[in-house]
Amino acid sequence: MSEYYININKRQINSIEVPKNAVVEVGEDLVLKLNNHGSPLHITISAVNARRFTHFLHENLYLQENLEFKIPIFSTAPTGSFQIEVITGYGIVKESFKVSVCDKELEIPEILDDIPSIEPEKNRYVYPALLITLVVLGWAAYIAGYLYYGNVPGFASVIILTLAVLVAWRCRP
Repeated sequence: MSEYYININKRQINSIEVPKNAVVEVGEDLVLKLNNHGSPLHITISAVNARRFTHFLHENLYLQENLEFKIPIFSTAPTGSFQIEVITGYGIVKESFKVSVCDKELEIPEILDDIPSIEPEKNRYVYPALLITLVVLGWAAYIAGYLYYGNVPGFASVIILTLAVLVAWRCRP
C-alpha cells in the first residue's frame, strides 16, 4: 500500500501541497492522506488518463480535518502513469502530480540461492566407425533381401538400420 500526504490550507487559504510523484504497484491501493490545516472546505480529486489503471475518475469531498482516500489500482493494469489533480477554492487552485504504476517485484526465496548450478552434460561423441559399420551392414542386409529369398535378410536390414539410428541419437553431442 502506497501512502502519500496532501496538505490543504497549510500556507494560506485554499493552498495545496502535493507530492511531486507517486509510485504504486499493480493490484495495490494508492492511499492519499489528506490533512486540512484550516477551516473545512470542499476539494475535488480527479484522475486524468487513468481508465487503464483504475475505475476511479472523479470525487468531490468535504474535508474537515484529516481524511484517508484510497484509489484502487487494477490487478490487470499495465505499467505506465496517469495524473491526479487536486482542486480547491471552487476551481481556483489546482495542483497535480504523476502516479507511476509498476509491476510487483518478485521476491526470490533464500532457498533458491543455495541450489547449485546445473553443470552441462558432458558431450558424448558419436563414434563414426560404429555408425558407418551399422549403416553398411544394414544396406548389405537390405540388398541381400533382394538377392536371396527369405524373411531373415529383410528383417535384419530393418533391425540393423534402426539400431544405427538409435546409436546416432543416443550419442549425439
